[in-house]
Amino acid sequence: MACGEFLPLQPTTFEWLGLGQLEGAPLRAAVAYWSAIRGDRLFPSRNDLKPRDMGGLLPHMSLVKVIDGGADFEHRIVGDAVVRAFSVPVQNRRFSEIALQAPRLIEVSFGLFRKVVETRAPLAYLQRTQSDKFQLVCTLAEMVLLPLGCSDEVVDHVVAFVVHKKAATG
Repeated sequence: MACGEFLPLQPTTFEWLGLGQLEGAPLRAAVAYWSAIRGDRLFPSRNDLKPRDMGGLLPHMSLVKVIDGGADFEHRIVGDAVVRAFSVPVQNRRFSEIALQAPRLIEVSFGLFRKVVETRAPLAYLQRTQSDKFQLVCTLAEMVLLPLGCSDEVVDHVVAFVVHKKAATG
């Protein structure tokens, strides 16, 4: 059966990707920019990010502040493409607040963002989400989470870039 046909609701799935496997042009450009500004460090600092140098990446970006070592996270800057992808507002809100409206979203997000904080390493993945409203709609989100911090020891922000697209139906 094709994605557009009525099927039992399937769970969200993740396919873990290496940074070199990213297909979305904004994601590849974001990784190249992040790599360039980090130099020989594990990751750059939040202050190294320069919006004027990021141009077309900004709509796909979320800058997320790490609260209490990963006990919570707060969306500080959220690009237009990211805002349009969610049915709940995320700008200037902590994950714990958003969880009241979107518990499953935050349950998954907490784990992914905490992994970046704990490993101090980027995380890239393809997420397939199916939701059943009036008909089954499948969406794909290719995403990369990149750590930021003033030293290589502590991640204090995560900059995320995402490309959302509707999966082909057949």
